[in-house]
Amino acid sequence: MSEFTTRWQLRLLAAQHDLVEACGGIARVMEKTGYSKGQVGRWNGGLDRDLMSLSVVLTLEEDCGRPFVTAVMAEFHGRYLTDATDGGSRVAHLEEQVAGLVEQAGKLVVETVKARADGIVTSNEATILRAISSKIAGLTASIDDALAGVQAAGGLKVVGGA
Repeated sequence: MSEFTTRWQLRLLAAQHDLVEACGGIARVMEKTGYSKGQVGRWNGGLDRDLMSLSVVLTLEEDCGRPFVTAVMAEFHGRYLTDATDGGSRVAHLEEQVAGLVEQAGKLVVETVKARADGIVTSNEATILRAISSKIAGLTASIDDALAGVQAAGGLKVVGGA
């Protein structure tokens, strides 16, 4: 069993931030959940961050259709989420996902060089780097999920013959 470390807590908090963004931002999440701007702000970022309740996570993940927080919780337990109902549609976008991964990795390199240029990585710079890293993690998970679907189906026929 994994130990719930600061690393895992930070991953959950980053997933919450991504979830708030995917649901349309703080104002939209306030409308959807009925929570105050201050509370949603504490979920979304800042120094004093709170973890969302499970009911809020479920509501928001259903709203945006993406299991940001649930995926991190599953990974904590050594599990990964798959979508049995996608019928292989994610595999059709594999090249796009890989291109997106390369693009985000390039951004991470550029922003890291910028952040380290003065020899100090500020909190704001770390926030930018973590946001890009989080996007990379999401893309990697999507690619892994698509490839797991290919394996489960016994392969992928890319070119059809007549």
